[in-house]
Parts: sequence; C-alpha cells; structure tokens
Amino acid sequence: MTSTRILVVEDEQIVAEDLKMTLESLGYQVAGIVSTGERAIKLADTEKPDLILMDIMLAGKIDGITAASEIRASHDIPVIYVTAYADSTLLDRAKLTTPYGYIVKPFNEREVQSNIEIALFKHRMEHEIKKRDAILLALGFGVEWFLRQFSDTHRITLGDATDTWGYDFHPILEQVAIAMDLDRVQVLRFREAAGRPESLDLISEWTMGATPYHLKGNESPVVALSEIGLSGSMQDLLGGTPVKLHPETLPGSESPLLVQIGVHSAIALPIFVRDRIWGLVLFATGEAREFLGEEIEAMKIAVNIIGGAISLYVSAEGQSRRGPAVQ
Repeated sequence: MTSTRILVVEDEQIVAEDLKMTLESLGYQVAGIVSTGERAIKLADTEKPDLILMDIMLAGKIDGITAASEIRASHDIPVIYVTAYADSTLLDRAKLTTPYGYIVKPFNEREVQSNIEIALFKHRMEHEIKKRDAILLALGFGVEWFLRQFSDTHRITLGDATDTWGYDFHPILEQVAIAMDLDRVQVLRFREAAGRPESLDLISEWTMGATPYHLKGNESPVVALSEIGLSGSMQDLLGGTPVKLHPETLPGSESPLLVQIGVHSAIALPIFVRDRIWGLVLFATGEAREFLGEEIEAMKIAVNIIGGAISLYVSAEGQSRRGPAVQ
C-alpha cells in the first residue's frame, strides 16, 4: 500500500528537518520541503501530495494562509497549519480556508500523527459523501429522463444520435460517469448468432478526455468478447453478475481493445430485456482502482434504467432492435 505523501511548508530549516524526520519515522513519505508560499503553490500543483503541513508565518510575499487558500481553490488537498502563534486575527483568517487541523510549535510526535490521521479520515469521509450525493443525483436524473419521455409520449424514444451508432443513452451515461469519476462508458448489444453470441456492436459511448473508440478508425464497431477480456465470463453475465476487469492481470491477447483505449480498470454489467440478455454496459477508467459496493449498486440501477428503456422501445416499435434471445 502506498504511504501517505505529505508536503512540508516551513521556513525554519531546523523545524522543517525535525518535521521530516518525525514524518518518516511515522511511516509517511515527504513529498517535498519548501520555505515560501509561492513554492508551496507550485509544488502542490506538480506533486499533488495527499496532505500539506503549512506554517502560517512564512518568508516571501505571501503567508501560509494565502498559500493554503490558493491551493484549496485549485486542488482538493487537506491542509494542517503549523504555528507558534495564537493570535485571534490570524486564526480567524485561517478558519476561512477550512483547515483540517492545527499543530502548535513546539510539537511532539503523537500530536503530529493524531492531527494527520484525523485530517486524512475527515477528508476521505467528505470525499465519499460528495461521491454518494453525486451518484444519487445522477441516478435521479436517469429516472427523471426515463419518466419524462414515457409521460410525454407514452413510449420511450431512443432515436439515433449524430455521434453514436444507435440508441442515444448519453444523458444517463454522462451523469453516472461524472459522478463515479469514470473516463468511458460503453453500451454494447449482442449480435444475432446461431449459438451463444461471441461478439457485440458498440452502439453508444460516452468519454471524458479520452479518444472515442469510433475515432480510432472503427467506422462499424464490432467487439468480440475476447477483445474486452470477457471470453470466459458469459455464464456470469447470463446470471446477472457484474464482471470486474483489470487488463494488466490478463494475457495480452485477452483484452486488446481495453489496452488500445487505455483502460486500466473496468466493470461489465449485463443488460436484460424481457428477462433475456440483450447486451452489456462497460464502465471504465484509465486508473487502477477497485469499485466500491455502493458504486456497483448504482451501476446496476443505471443499467436497469437502460434495459427498461430498451424494453419499452422494443414494445412500442414492434421491430427487431433487440439482441439475441440467449438462454
């Protein structure tokens, strides 16, 4: 497990070295030591530490409070102030930057560690709460999208979009992807086959800062299960089980498409229409990460909304825009 990286901002060299030794003895990694607010802002931008220990009184044009304020405006990095002063005016200014703690000089090892661990825990909990709120908002948007179309026309309209290959699911895909910090979400439909289908059509895709698959020279995207590391997962998909994918753990021949589009972590969930598998949704990111249980549950809800929309659309149109009847 990677140790916590901490940036030390302190203009007294002896204090800075003392902090460095204390942090390293506690198992933390020192991402850097700087003596001015200007340097702290630059290093926070390049190093992106997990936490900053910031002296309030610094040499240079700006003090630690101003530096912390500018850093917090651009980065979600918790800041703990280190100070030898208890001036009420300074403290009132410091409070406006929402610090995660104060360490008073001279400090001891226990005080440093307790402040850091509490700050990291608080920051982690705040991040999880924000993510949960974003996910709930995204799912609420998906349900609203579904109900609005149905109430307006008494059927779901899934018209072709100009930059997709079929159904326009972008309103749902975008909201869910942003809420979960994903780079790419794909909707794929199983092709008709005599036996068990082994390939899918990529019919809709949303990306964030990643090259869409169809811009890589794939005018009519057809994807084999083996290309996305799912060649041995059909039974799980038929049973409604999400399949987690980490291309770096698979042989190179098992997930060439995921490697090509820069996916490091993904999860595939099946889409069911009239109790039969229709296709799947691939949620992917370019970072190595594990998906939390609550994230997977939210993905299932989003996929169920998509499946419900397809089911109503197929019923209304009475045409074969559904996938194969896979038993």
